[in-house]
Amino acid sequence: MTIDAAVTSEWARQNKAAWEIEPLQELHKGETMQVGFELDLYARIPAGLPPSDERQAAILALWDRLRDVAESLLPLIGEKARLDVEPFDAAGRLRPETQFAPEVLLKARLFQAQDYFQPLSVGAREGVKPLEDHLRDLGLRQRCW
Repeated sequence: MTIDAAVTSEWARQNKAAWEIEPLQELHKGETMQVGFELDLYARIPAGLPPSDERQAAILALWDRLRDVAESLLPLIGEKARLDVEPFDAAGRLRPETQFAPEVLLKARLFQAQDYFQPLSVGAREGVKPLEDHLRDLGLRQRCW
């Protein structure tokens, strides 16, 4: 999926959108191994909206936009990898790095499409750099604003 970088960059600035990519570790046959990466995308929930249908719609719209951002990574990960997005969760997230401002969170996992339990190569982290660069190009910041 392609999205307009300029429009998304402005949206990211307005909503203080951020990302984190961490190793995805699994225990397999008694050994801990890295099988992929966990991707977290955050956007700030608008302040001043009391609990209401309007607030819920705003949160869902933020999550939908974060999903568009996540899906824009698909061409970069190629056919040998898979992106699984967890279902929508309306609960706000509070992180110390944002002074506990409420955020919506989209969680996804990136892993090999063929053999989930095949450990990643030592250079696999370098394969994530284009994803990080793309997220920066879209205006998202690493960890927080």
